[in-house]
Amino acid sequence: MSDRTFTYVGTRPVRHDGMDKVTGRANYGADFSLPGMLHGVVVRSPHAHARIVSIDTHEAEAVPGVLAVVTARDIPETRAKLMLGEGALDLRDISENLLARTKVLYHGHTVAAVAATTLDAAREGAARVKVTYEVLEPVMTIEQALAANAPILHSDMITKGQHGAKAPSNVAARMELKRGDVGNGFTRADVVVEREFRTPTVHQGYIEPHACVARWGEDGRAFVWCSTQGPFAVRDQCAAVLGMDAAQVKVIPSEIGGGFGGKIVVYLEPLAVALSRKARRPVKMVMGREEVFRATGPTSGTRIRMKLGATRDGTFVAADASLYYEAGAYRGSPAGAGMMCLVAPYRIANFLIEAFDVVVNKPKVAAYRAPGSLGPHRLAPEARRRRRRRRAVWARVRTDWLEGAARSCAPASALEDAACRQPGARRGVRVLVQRGHEFERDGHPEHGRQRGGGHWEP
Repeated sequence: MSDRTFTYVGTRPVRHDGMDKVTGRANYGADFSLPGMLHGVVVRSPHAHARIVSIDTHEAEAVPGVLAVVTARDIPETRAKLMLGEGALDLRDISENLLARTKVLYHGHTVAAVAATTLDAAREGAARVKVTYEVLEPVMTIEQALAANAPILHSDMITKGQHGAKAPSNVAARMELKRGDVGNGFTRADVVVEREFRTPTVHQGYIEPHACVARWGEDGRAFVWCSTQGPFAVRDQCAAVLGMDAAQVKVIPSEIGGGFGGKIVVYLEPLAVALSRKARRPVKMVMGREEVFRATGPTSGTRIRMKLGATRDGTFVAADASLYYEAGAYRGSPAGAGMMCLVAPYRIANFLIEAFDVVVNKPKVAAYRAPGSLGPHRLAPEARRRRRRRRAVWARVRTDWLEGAARSCAPASALEDAACRQPGARRGVRVLVQRGHEFERDGHPEHGRQRGGGHWEP
């Protein structure tokens, strides 16, 4: 251990925002207000899949106190891309997710927004927006989306990355990673395990709902106060969707009551700006808890088929996997990231991994901390049982723990996987795995809790 002392490392500094939070002085998204502010309310679809025949806002606009109503007609159509983070976002998808243009694609999809002098007037105006729908059959699962006669969500969606694809499909993209000869690898394997895993759609469940205040200035600049994990992402998305220069939009983030990746996407902010531009007054919009669950992005539901081959000494020699990720109503699930993470902790000479981005009639998915790839870590214990090792087992940790190199061993269990990742793990270290979250290394007991992907937290 080092004898060095540091200014902050190893100390317990007081959180800079701690005092305001514990005394109730911290301002969250819904706490902010401006003089002359209007209240905005969203009109949402009661159908998971339907064609919009017409939207009539005349009665809503006649409600006393209602000063602005916006629909997709108030947002310019675009097919441009917006570079954000590690990839490009389709602005048409963002725009249509904010305000449905020709079809609603999930229960709770926004079709209009109303701003009024009081919240009650705004709700009354929203109730009087008349929308005529042609109800269509919804696609709620991966199996339904892949069926030969499945209803198509997007008539112009052709599977990207699928050789010879010409017809519209609910599969937005197919991706592939490949190395070596998978067939030969499985021929060499002494143990082959194949399983299918399913994970449901899960919402991030942050405590604070989405909230924002927008003010349109007479100089054509917009100011947005909101609860967000990415103020610059909000700025760029608002500007791009509304046809503005990003320099004309300023975003001021509030304190945030949880996000976990779900507060990077915009849902209310461009609508509040559009309403403020139309009414020439600041507009505040706050989601209810039901709206959060109905209309904001959860993580993907998935179907993962995983096949692993290992030799008797515990070395993985082959892997074959197919990953199907729900994207929600618009393309862009983390299927590609999940594919790249799937066997990343292991050195496997032969593998073929394919991933599919599948659209369904649910809200467009958003980040939820990170993509999951549970296949190898769930199959490793199965491989152990196939080798008929019971209770506590001695496992030879065959790992090349070189800087920048990946592991090459197939752990007898996820706990052994965690042991392999300990800094002291070297080629030839013996690990005793016992029942419960406990193991010994070099005769010293270690305790902790396991995380996905082989991380170990003391």
